[in-house]
Amino acid sequence: MVLAPYTKLSDKRTSVFRVDYVDDVFATGRFSNNMWDMMMKVNDLNLDLHNANFYKNQKWGASYLYDISNSLSMKIAVNKEKQEALFDYQYKNLGNRFDNVSTTPSLKFSPNDKNIMTPSGKYTYEKGFPQVYMNVEKGIDGLGGNLDYYRADALIIHQFRSKLGYTNLKLFGGISSGTAPIWKNFEIAGQNDRNPDHWYSNINTPNNLAFATMPSGTFFADKFIAFKVSQYLPFRFKTFGSRYSNIELEYQSAIGDFKNRGNHQFDFQVLDHYYQEVGVIWNRFLGRSFGVGFSYRLGHYQTSQFKDNFGIKLRFNVLN
Repeated sequence: MVLAPYTKLSDKRTSVFRVDYVDDVFATGRFSNNMWDMMMKVNDLNLDLHNANFYKNQKWGASYLYDISNSLSMKIAVNKEKQEALFDYQYKNLGNRFDNVSTTPSLKFSPNDKNIMTPSGKYTYEKGFPQVYMNVEKGIDGLGGNLDYYRADALIIHQFRSKLGYTNLKLFGGISSGTAPIWKNFEIAGQNDRNPDHWYSNINTPNNLAFATMPSGTFFADKFIAFKVSQYLPFRFKTFGSRYSNIELEYQSAIGDFKNRGNHQFDFQVLDHYYQEVGVIWNRFLGRSFGVGFSYRLGHYQTSQFKDNFGIKLRFNVLN
């Protein structure tokens, strides 16, 4: 359940005060999506299809969103939460239920967006790049909270065209420290079922930052950095119907560490070597409204079993 009434404080620029109440379950260690636009969030709807590590969160919060300039937006949030693990988990000798009070300033920098102000708020009619997102969360041991931590993350997205075609780059990472249960650290997001014997375990949909060949809910870190590049080849072709198809190549990698991994009592691995995968996607497969892709795991985490190393992607084009 989500309730989020808000008040606009200006008609000339974004200036919105919001209060919200949330009572829901969330995937453990998910990367922040504060300030993301709606289409970016929609792309992650199936991210946790094979994930079993969720926690319950009952939150009361307030936030203020303000446009410092046409290209720089800021949001400050204050939250009071009651959180409980819904999987087999213990943190130190503190159990699996926590009260948390936190503050989170968030920034979005998009110097090449083209915006107009409408009666309902700012509308971006042409998205430009680069895009930069940053969040710094501070847990407060006081005011009813019993967690004391810092959690920061950043995402940089850039797109450009060249003779090689259309290129999309993503660089992202995060760091957490202090008294922080596992969901205040980071899962390096995987999309495969941990049980590779299921026929559907390797099938997923493309997401913003996830790895198609990685078992879901397996790798965690208190600090990590990751990179993803997608290259659309500079040609289109027809097969059936009137739609054009194109080919997209992908490469992504990540590495992290976990300083006090023994404090978190559940089954997980630390991503302390480079995880790498490559992939190819045939967009508008055979002229249809979906794409079909294939990804393969390389490097340190590759196994001798082919079924452990590959993932299948289905991309649905909802607009055409």
